[in-house]
Amino acid sequence: MEKGRTEMEVGPDGVAVIAVANPPVNALSIDVLYSLKDRYEEALRRNDVKAIVLTGRGGIFSAGLDISAFGDIQRKLAEQIKGDYMWVDVMTDMLEDARKPSVAAIDGLALGGGLEFSMVCQARISTPSTKLGLPELQLGLIPAFGGTQRLPRLVGLTKALEMMMVCSFSFFLLKINFLF
Repeated sequence: MEKGRTEMEVGPDGVAVIAVANPPVNALSIDVLYSLKDRYEEALRRNDVKAIVLTGRGGIFSAGLDISAFGDIQRKLAEQIKGDYMWVDVMTDMLEDARKPSVAAIDGLALGGGLEFSMVCQARISTPSTKLGLPELQLGLIPAFGGTQRLPRLVGLTKALEMMMVCSFSFFLLKINFLF
C-alpha cells in the first residue's frame, strides 16, 4: 500500500518543483523518501532543469518522519543485503551536494525530518506563519537526518537550542492539557 509520494513539475523557466504529497501532514514515509530520491535524481539528470524547489502540498511542507515508518525502516535494514535499502544520509548528502541550486519553499509545518530536509537545500524561504522545530526530543529521539549539526550552523546555537527545546516543551504542554 502506497503511503505517499512526491510530484514533480518542470516549468518553462527550468525550475523543477518537487512537492511532497502525503496528506494530511506530508509525513515522510518510506514511500515518500523513495519517491523524493527518484524525483530529485530525475531533476539532476534532466538538462532542461536549472534549479529545484522542494515544497509540500496542501499548505504543509512536512511534519516529519511518519511514526509508523519506524517498523518499515527496521524491515528495510533487514533487507539491506539485497541492495534495496536507501540510507537517509546518502539521500540528504545527494540533495546537499547537488550541482543544481535547490530552495526549500516552506509553508505550514516543517518539523523534524521535514525541517531537516529543508536544511539540505542551499536556501530556504518560508511564510510568516510557518512553524519550524525538531520535536523528536519530546519522543526521546535525536534528529536523524543531521539536524543537530545543520540547524546550529544555519541559525546559531542559541536559536537552534530554542527550536529544539521550545518545540519539545510546547508538545509537552499540549500533552498535559489533554490529561486534565
